[in-house]
Amino acid sequence: MNEQWKKLVENFKEMGYTPRDNQMIVHFYDMMKEQHKIMKKYYEDDENERDD
Repeated sequence: MNEQWKKLVENFKEMGYTPRDNQMIVHFYDMMKEQHKIMKKYYEDDENERDD
């Protein structure tokens, strides 16, 4: 694990988060990144159809 992750986990511990909370936060972040990719593709496709 690199230094940034260690610092982040320490910050989470200081805030009172449990490992389960950390897992949920990371999972949510990953889901939102995927959702962003899907929405971006959808809107790009939509704009391309409008230009035709």
